[in-house]
Amino acid sequence: MLENGYNPFEKQSSIEVQKKLIPITIIDAREKFVVYHKAKKTRDKSIKSYLSKINQFISFVGEYKRVIDVTELDVINYLHAFEHSEKWTGVTYNMAKVCLNNLFKFLLTNKYINVNPVSSVERRKQVKTELHQVFTDDDFKLIMDWLKHNDNYCLLFVKMIYYTCIRPKELRLTQLKYIDLNNERIIIPASVSKNKKALPVKIDPSLMTEFNKLNLSSYSSESYLFGDTKTIIGSKKIGENTPYKRFHKCLEELRLLNKNYTLYSFKHLSNVRKYLAGWSIAEICSANRHSSLVETETYLKDLIKFIPATKSIPQI
Repeated sequence: MLENGYNPFEKQSSIEVQKKLIPITIIDAREKFVVYHKAKKTRDKSIKSYLSKINQFISFVGEYKRVIDVTELDVINYLHAFEHSEKWTGVTYNMAKVCLNNLFKFLLTNKYINVNPVSSVERRKQVKTELHQVFTDDDFKLIMDWLKHNDNYCLLFVKMIYYTCIRPKELRLTQLKYIDLNNERIIIPASVSKNKKALPVKIDPSLMTEFNKLNLSSYSSESYLFGDTKTIIGSKKIGENTPYKRFHKCLEELRLLNKNYTLYSFKHLSNVRKYLAGWSIAEICSANRHSSLVETETYLKDLIKFIPATKSIPQI
């Protein structure tokens, strides 16, 4: 090892030389990648997304493949193979490329490899998703009526999204201790918030009426607002897909599954109605806890198609 440049008295250079002398396998790389992301507090959902494609790649090239031996052709062959066998869309293809690129970028930064074999791989053309469509007025009325008569839990959940623009995951993890009725606000803690910032959300008078019905003071402050599908409030956080499945049942019963409605449709409808009611972009930005006006403007561009043109055109 000394002949190859290993110097026990130069710690940093020695570590880099050892990495070259003892290359790690793709399995080892995956474990180091996960440890890195957990240390930097990457969301569990994001880590799972990375691993879903990284594990596919490992099964394709073999778990004992050394990372220094992975070539651009290996990556291309994997992407093409799964694109064909799994009928990937352009979005899925590009996401797989992003996942692998993040892995090998990490390895490059930490001197396990000299070249990122993913960086030059071409992307696929993406067809814009049509999910999270804004409800038509008639469909919205049908949905709210059905929930009112069949699912009080989901009814309150979607009302919360509509009145607060709090994201579904954030709502699922909201505990009573973060609801301040006296000051009419809800604080989404940084540990729960998507943007990792603890910001207040105003409680609208219509929503305050719903809270008053729940008698929040009779529960422990550690309870979860949506912890029980029968009593609404419960001691444990609800399953990740529970609100989604209950709303899906509503859409199924009303034969609206082909409309691309999701829980986020309530948030989008709320923002369209805010805009039509004269809210400024700054006010919508604040209500959605966006990090900047630019983010809000980008978000609203996707909602413009739902803004009806009702004013007459000025005469020439």
